[in-house]
Amino acid sequence: MPMEFIAATYIGSFDNKELILDVYDEVNRYFAREDLPVRMLFVGKIHIPPGYLINLQTERGTLKLYPLEAILDALHSKLLQEVETKGSIRMNKIFALVSFPLVSRNPYFDFYEQFFGVQEEKVGLRMMVLSVKPFEPGISEFDVDAPLRAKEIFKERLVKGVLHEIGHSFGLSHCKNNCVMNPPTNMKEWDERMVGYCDSCFLDVKRKLSLMDFEFDEGR
Repeated sequence: MPMEFIAATYIGSFDNKELILDVYDEVNRYFAREDLPVRMLFVGKIHIPPGYLINLQTERGTLKLYPLEAILDALHSKLLQEVETKGSIRMNKIFALVSFPLVSRNPYFDFYEQFFGVQEEKVGLRMMVLSVKPFEPGISEFDVDAPLRAKEIFKERLVKGVLHEIGHSFGLSHCKNNCVMNPPTNMKEWDERMVGYCDSCFLDVKRKLSLMDFEFDEGR
C-alpha cells in the first residue's frame, strides 16, 4: 500500500520549536508501530504577514491574533506549492500547530480556547489547524517533577490532538472508547486517554486507507 504523506508545519512563536518536531516525530512513530501507511512530512514554518492580525477583546484585555481564515489560506497556498514540487508522492493534506488561540473574523464562530482544531477542504486539498494553547500544562503541573515532566505532559497532549484531527481527515467521527477520537470535557480526561485509536477507529482508518489506495489505482 503506497505511503500517504501529510505536510506538517507550524505558525507563530514557540519557545521550544524542537517540541513541535518531537510531536510530529512521535505521531510518525505511532503510525510506523501500527503499520499504517501514513507519515507527516515537515515542510518548514509558515509566516503570515502582520497585516492579517485582528483584535480580540477578552477578559484579559485586547489580544492581537491571526484569524482562522488567514491561516487556512496560508496553508492552502503552502500545500499547493508542496504538491507541485513533490508531485511524485501522495500528499493532499497539511497540518499546522499554531502558538495562539483559534479565532475567526466571523463573530458567530469564535474558537477561542477550544480544545480541538479546525479543518477545511478546498478542491480535494485538506487543511488542518490545531492550537497548542488549550493543551499547555497548568501551574500545578510544573510543580511536581519540574519542567521535564511538564514538557512530556504537553507533548503527549499534542500528539493525541494531532492524531484526533488526522482521524477526522480520514473520515473518523467521535467515539466513546478509550481513544484519541473521544473528545474530553477537560484536560484530566484527555490525559487519561490512550495515545492512539481504539480497535474500532483503527479498523476504520485502515479501511479508509485501503479505499484510497483502490481509488488511486483506478484513477491511474
